[in-house]
Amino acid sequence: MVMRRQTDVVVVGGGMSGMCASLAALEDHAQVITVEKGTRSGGSMRLSGGLIWTFLSRALVREKIPGGNIALQDMVLDDLWEGISWLEGHGAILDAERGFKSYGRGRAASPPDLAWLFESRLQALGGELELETSMETLLYEDGVVRGVRVSSPGGAVDIEAGAVVLASGGFQGNPELLARYVTPHAGKVYLRANPWSTGDGFLAATGIGAAVTPAMSAFYGHALPAPPTGFGPKELRDMTQRQGHVSVAINLDGLRFADESGGTGEEHLAQAMALQRDATAVYITDAEIAEIPLRQGLPRTFTERLRKRGGPVIERQTLEELCEALEVWGVAGAGALLTLREFNQALADGHPDQLDPPRRGNHYPIMKPPFTAVLVRPGVTFTHGGLEVDTELRVLRRSSSSSTLPLAIAEHSEVRFNPIPNLYAAGCDVGNISNAGYMGGLGTALTTGRRAGLGAAACARARKAGGQAEAVSVSKGRTLPQRMGEEARSAW
Repeated sequence: MVMRRQTDVVVVGGGMSGMCASLAALEDHAQVITVEKGTRSGGSMRLSGGLIWTFLSRALVREKIPGGNIALQDMVLDDLWEGISWLEGHGAILDAERGFKSYGRGRAASPPDLAWLFESRLQALGGELELETSMETLLYEDGVVRGVRVSSPGGAVDIEAGAVVLASGGFQGNPELLARYVTPHAGKVYLRANPWSTGDGFLAATGIGAAVTPAMSAFYGHALPAPPTGFGPKELRDMTQRQGHVSVAINLDGLRFADESGGTGEEHLAQAMALQRDATAVYITDAEIAEIPLRQGLPRTFTERLRKRGGPVIERQTLEELCEALEVWGVAGAGALLTLREFNQALADGHPDQLDPPRRGNHYPIMKPPFTAVLVRPGVTFTHGGLEVDTELRVLRRSSSSSTLPLAIAEHSEVRFNPIPNLYAAGCDVGNISNAGYMGGLGTALTTGRRAGLGAAACARARKAGGQAEAVSVSKGRTLPQRMGEEARSAW
């Protein structure tokens, strides 16, 4: 027998985006039930460094993350600092503002403290958090979302609601979806995240006709030492191999497979690595490169800590000896040596752009012994592809919307974007804010979660009154088709 409950808003997911949605809806006087599949709240936010950041300007976003949803990217930029102030208003303690690489700024919080704050504020505002409660399906009737069916320790429950927010955290934990969209070697990549984000929101929404974004193959992640290195979830950040962007990265055939310096960081390289044979690569550095982290005040995690764990590290005094030793890992040693020599020669000649793939930045030759190789595999933290939404985070219906491709060419009158009534999405369930480049996971979770929660509360209130919700903006509103690419809009 299926039990029944009623509320104004159901939020599916208790990570950062879900908890921000819940708090925003509660502040707007909605009754909120938050269901979390895992044994704790916080999602993958608890495993992060806690920096809530994004880019300094629109121009930098366009340069670093071309092809993304421009309107949603601008929304993150516009709403982030107001969102950070909102967190402080709830009692969050954040560090002073600081830069992130050369293109971003943000403020950091303690992830465990932030998770505790979210739970305590949710309780204080009258919300309910149900742990170990997973969404089985959306309650969907006559083209309208009317709630969710969940599986809880007490059995199945239909929670009827005025609006639903999907914040289930992406699909990185689902091997079938990873194999379909990201890599044929899904069984060889690490899950560098919580174990509960298995695409529940994505599958439920697409099951009732939700539109899907471009960039479904993209993800945020970093390399981790290849098995059989042993480490647990609390050691993910310590064991992350962050030297890829300054190394020479080769696959098992001994060939470079990407511009190691490309994108906004190592996530670009991790995405390319996932497509290599066995999703495996080797990061090769020399003594000069090994000093770079020390000059930046960072730990030398890619050697000392890895050796202590018996990780796959090889060190030799000559490139010839190093490449011969790589064969124990199944790497083509002769090919690797040729690759390294061609790389060094191109840098010496001043033509790194003529390499294949070219090397556009971080022109560090592999010249100074000792030479070090680390066997790595990509770790997927969260997926970038997902559901198409408008700028109020309403999930779009595929069948009654026109194409959402950024470069779709159409007459103005032919463009239609129609949402599925009462359905919102936030965080990693929203697609194509980041893609080959990365815009900041916690900043995106904060801004999309807060806006989705406010929209859901207004939607539920309108349904109670027997009307239809107006779109509610956290900041100044926008009008569709604002999500289309600037190139397509400029042609109208």
